[in-house]
Amino acid sequence: MRRSPLPKRTKPIRSRSRKREEYYRTVRRPLVAQLLADQPICQRCHTTYATDVHEIQSRARGGSLDDLDNLALLCRPCHTWVTDNPAEATREGWSRPSSR
Repeated sequence: MRRSPLPKRTKPIRSRSRKREEYYRTVRRPLVAQLLADQPICQRCHTTYATDVHEIQSRARGGSLDDLDNLALLCRPCHTWVTDNPAEATREGWSRPSSR
């Protein structure tokens, strides 16, 4: 069975609000830089340099972008695996369902 291509966007992706962009500039980006400097190795595979900061519980599910208990430092392949395998990632503790 062949998949149909994704429909083209009719509107561009909305940019961040000024308030959210200010948060990223003053809080999130410095936090990410500090975390990656302090712990440069992937927390999942323990063999590769971490490049991504993954939110274990997404903001849409009630997670926080700056709660250290909600952040995991992952290499790109591990981050892709977590995203592509949500059930297994949840079992391994790399994703968390909503707290509702």
